[in-house]
Amino acid sequence: MDLLKTIKEIVGPDYVSDADFIRQSYGKGIAGGLIEKRPDYVVRPHSVEEISEILKVANKEKIPIIPRGGGAGLLDGVLPPKEGGIVLDMTGMDEILDFNEDNLTVTVQCGITWAQLNTFLMERGYYTGSLGPGSGMSAVIGGGLSHHSVGGGGAAKYGAVTRHCVGLKVVLANGDIITTGSGASKYIKEPFSRWGLGPDLTSIFLGDQGIMGIKVEATLLIYPKPKYRSYRTFMIKRKAPKVVSKILLDYRKAGDLGIYDAFWLPDLSVAAGLGLIVSEFTVFKLWKEVNPKGKDVFFYTCEAESEEELEQNVKKLNELALQNKGVEMFGPEIEDGNIAKWHYEKNGHWQIYHGFWGAAGRGSIPQTAEHHIPIHQIPQMMDALSKWESENQDLLMKAGPAIHGLGSALLCDHTTVEMDSGLIVFNKPEFREINEKLWKSNLEMVVRSGGMPYMAGMRYSRALIDAGAFSDPYYNFLKAVKYALDPNGIISPGKFYLGGKE
Repeated sequence: MDLLKTIKEIVGPDYVSDADFIRQSYGKGIAGGLIEKRPDYVVRPHSVEEISEILKVANKEKIPIIPRGGGAGLLDGVLPPKEGGIVLDMTGMDEILDFNEDNLTVTVQCGITWAQLNTFLMERGYYTGSLGPGSGMSAVIGGGLSHHSVGGGGAAKYGAVTRHCVGLKVVLANGDIITTGSGASKYIKEPFSRWGLGPDLTSIFLGDQGIMGIKVEATLLIYPKPKYRSYRTFMIKRKAPKVVSKILLDYRKAGDLGIYDAFWLPDLSVAAGLGLIVSEFTVFKLWKEVNPKGKDVFFYTCEAESEEELEQNVKKLNELALQNKGVEMFGPEIEDGNIAKWHYEKNGHWQIYHGFWGAAGRGSIPQTAEHHIPIHQIPQMMDALSKWESENQDLLMKAGPAIHGLGSALLCDHTTVEMDSGLIVFNKPEFREINEKLWKSNLEMVVRSGGMPYMAGMRYSRALIDAGAFSDPYYNFLKAVKYALDPNGIISPGKFYLGGKE
């Protein structure tokens, strides 16, 4: 009660709660059908100073702090590792602090969603390039930067969102407030670059899964949105993994063709996902011609600054795709089955994944194993997924009509693809132990097969350790950095099995 009173004095009585129904809701994630872990308190701060004071108290009392944004992470990154602690709900900090057209930057509080920010920017002719995660309607800037997020649009052209962060304001475990990037100099009033002033300390907090400090403000590069765009969707009739791998490599080897996004949707996605996407998208032709035949779909979106450039690039992109046997192109309009046009023009980049919720029936939810690999390794990873399925057939049968395999794959920066693999399982008490075993096994298999997690959360970060991915010197270095910044291990404890001074 003394702690509750202290926090109320910091944030006000309306922004902290220990009520059962509040704690219950913050003890849930959106993954897995697993056992809930409720915090002791939920706090919703509205300033950097409030967060600093909360951390001073938590650090002194050695109370775990779990920062939470939109709660859209799929790997239990926003849940306490065990009952107790404080969940810090960052969504009260959602202001745009500075829009700088001279430096082409925007500075925001880290609780703003990617959709909110990009709506503001697009009204002014700009965007963040990479639009964050596919859950960007609810996912916030701080979470995306903690995860090297991709998937929300623009990954093929701009890569992960962390590439475009030029500076952060971070609250450390002891309550200290630091600014990284060019803003670290008291003489620089407009943050403009991440590079300089010595080591790139910004990177310690990018992709950190929230373990190194609390990101409260971020400065991101912004880009003028090109005036011209085009989109094409293809059906792949045979050997899709090899065909998609070849098309994407050919695209990269052909130079800059203006690709903004390129997606592969296996037949599983077409069957389970496209039919459940928002009703405004008319997928009649796609549904009629692709789904019953069990065919895969590939599409790209392309941007350019002139009609001539766009026409030239589209011609080359289509030629490279259609030179492969068994590849056919749909018509240019949405009603023709061109999901690429819907994806770009109707904000489909923030909706395309939603069809997987409930895809196996009521009560089914995802247990993701998404990861990055080089383009040329797509066929090998698909073989690894098939081998795992065969080896775990008995356990999969016990989990009910679970779905497993690849949901989608998308082109990221250079020759990297993000593979949305994993499971769709049933959220029922009788399946929880089986779901845990399957998920853990699936994640470790991906790691051992060369997959690189980027949204690690609690699940993948531990799978990396359990699978023996890191050498002892590397893991010891990670621990040393963590405990130098957070000696009591209070911020996001448990990830990478880092949970207090060892």
